[in-house]
Amino acid sequence: MINKWLEYKEQKSSYLFRSIYVTEQSKPDNKLIEHLQEQILISYRNIEYYKFHLENTTEAEIRSFVLNQVVPADVTQFDKNVRQGDWGEILSALIVAYFQDLEVPINKLQWKLNKDKAVFGTDLLAYNKGEKITDLYYYEVKTKLNPKVKVGKKPNRFYITIVAHNSLMKDETAPTESIAEFLERLFFERKNFDEAKKFKDIVKNPQNYNRNFELFFIIDNLNFDSAILDELNNLTPQLNPLKVTLIFIDDLQKLVENTWKDIESLLVKLLLNG
Repeated sequence: MINKWLEYKEQKSSYLFRSIYVTEQSKPDNKLIEHLQEQILISYRNIEYYKFHLENTTEAEIRSFVLNQVVPADVTQFDKNVRQGDWGEILSALIVAYFQDLEVPINKLQWKLNKDKAVFGTDLLAYNKGEKITDLYYYEVKTKLNPKVKVGKKPNRFYITIVAHNSLMKDETAPTESIAEFLERLFFERKNFDEAKKFKDIVKNPQNYNRNFELFFIIDNLNFDSAILDELNNLTPQLNPLKVTLIFIDDLQKLVENTWKDIESLLVKLLLNG
């Protein structure tokens, strides 16, 4: 589905980092919207959990559960920003899994304690497929309708590319391996000790793994300005190797809104009519 909608190509450039452009091959239709809605729903809860929790419930109860317990609210601008950010992380995970052919071990959105807030920490972790983990990939994801608007407090305002780089850099220089340690605990509690041992080794011996860093920027196609990449290049990025992926979407705001619109109806369809 995603490969019929998006095209993934590396660009030749003189930047200090590799750059990837992801562009639309076709306009999003109702089938794609429904696919994205399903990915959102299962990013927040496992489908088997929905079946367990909503067993013998009515359509009204399913709708109420989705709106009140699962998806971020849609009242304030802060709520809308959370929805937009979550949407971008979910799309990025799909791109990483499909186009980069990497393993994404967990969607951290499932472990939100407050549905109406973003999850702290590195946005996404992935690694090579196969029995042995050798390569780790760390991602920072930003979904911006207009990336040309500088953010931050005066006088320190920067393009979102700088903000994203510095955020990922902060995580990288921290003395912890927070995501790996969380995954070690998660697999341990599930009694999947073989997987738990893999992440235990990452926590204890991080120097034994190839580390890769990537910044994802999901932007409205009309608002792109190469200045956001120029500024990042002028920073002389400290993350190495670094890759920047730009996902260009026509009328991004409309697509995000359409994806969230009436999303609860899809779970009704999956549980009662599936």
